[in-house]
Amino acid sequence: MGGKWDIRLDGVRVALSHTGEVAGKFEEEFTSYGEHLSGAATSAGTMALGGAKAPEGGFVGPVGAALKEFADGTENDLRFLPVRAGKSLKGAREAAEAYQQGDLEMAQNKEDAALKAPTPEELRPPKDGKK
Repeated sequence: MGGKWDIRLDGVRVALSHTGEVAGKFEEEFTSYGEHLSGAATSAGTMALGGAKAPEGGFVGPVGAALKEFADGTENDLRFLPVRAGKSLKGAREAAEAYQQGDLEMAQNKEDAALKAPTPEELRPPKDGKK
């Protein structure tokens, strides 16, 4: 894999916290989006013959119909955003935890190796007479 990793876990936690706060506002933003889209659709004007009585909720003209078609066509895209954000946040958190766990395991392995008694091979005098 190559390269040196230098992940600052405190920085990861801060970034995940801020990102989570923003992602937590998706529902509020989608509600506002829907209300504004609906308002635009009903305010966009209609084509109705003079004297025609407007149905409950008002007439829906060609612009309103196009906005509804747009909303229907982008519904899955909007649903994708919070799911993708949640999965990304979870993945980043799990990756940082695995990185930290790996550091702890490597440190423990080094400590364990340092605390082991010397092997008979290590206690033999060098063959060339040097220590």
